[in-house]
Amino acid sequence: MTDSRWVVDVDGASFASEVLERSRRTPVLVDFWANWCGPCRTLGPILAKLAEELQGRFVLAKIDSDRNPDLARRYGVRGIPAVKLFIDGQVTNEFTGALPESRVRKFLEESLPSGADKAASQAMAALTRGDLQAAEAGFAAVLTQSPEHTEALLGLTRVYLDSGRMEEANATLARLPARDREGTEAKLLAARLAFAAAAVDIAPLAARVEADPADLAARMALGEALVARESYAEGLEQFLEVVRRNRAFDDDAGRKAILRVFDLLGPGHPLIASFRPRLSALLFS
Repeated sequence: MTDSRWVVDVDGASFASEVLERSRRTPVLVDFWANWCGPCRTLGPILAKLAEELQGRFVLAKIDSDRNPDLARRYGVRGIPAVKLFIDGQVTNEFTGALPESRVRKFLEESLPSGADKAASQAMAALTRGDLQAAEAGFAAVLTQSPEHTEALLGLTRVYLDSGRMEEANATLARLPARDREGTEAKLLAARLAFAAAAVDIAPLAARVEADPADLAARMALGEALVARESYAEGLEQFLEVVRRNRAFDDDAGRKAILRVFDLLGPGHPLIASFRPRLSALLFS
């Protein structure tokens, strides 16, 4: 047995509690090793040293692969030492072989959540349970220390959107680094913002379109207002009609609006499967 607070010996009986459950609170670095393995004797002390040095950023779990072959098979261990990082019950990164200390440090630096990451996750949990005040305070605190923290920027944008504070939502999303703007969550929030600004009375717009079906500006505004009310299919029909009547209208506005709705709906939504082929037929006929 080890005598360190940050290093534990684990077997099949304790794996669920010491690795899977514990990793939901603290990252767990699992070291599959064996007594006969020379590289394991080289790597083991390096891992233990770093566990002590980092004082709780991760726990090192030592698993004797000879005594626990079922665990080794379950996690695809084919050579040792095999090191696997568990976070929230899942393997998030791994390596095999006795890396030098410098490379192990680099692996940990790239793989372990930072203090800002943990704080952002706590703020996201508050947002998920509907506590907008706590979420806003948490994300703001993260951004004070890490102004380009992606999860915090996205989370704070969601807080502002859910609070109806559109200017602040737009300003916060605009701070997102360019490298992250094509991510799924960023595109979803951008779409929400675009359509939230169009939440106006539908009746006058519908009347304009009925009076003049070729009024594409009115048709675009009607589609946006419908989407803002979550009448997605009806809004998509308006945008599709704009594309059908004039693909080039307002710099391809109809097609772009359809793609924003797709971002808003998310992958796999049945409306995407219905409308994407219709859009393609118009674009490529």
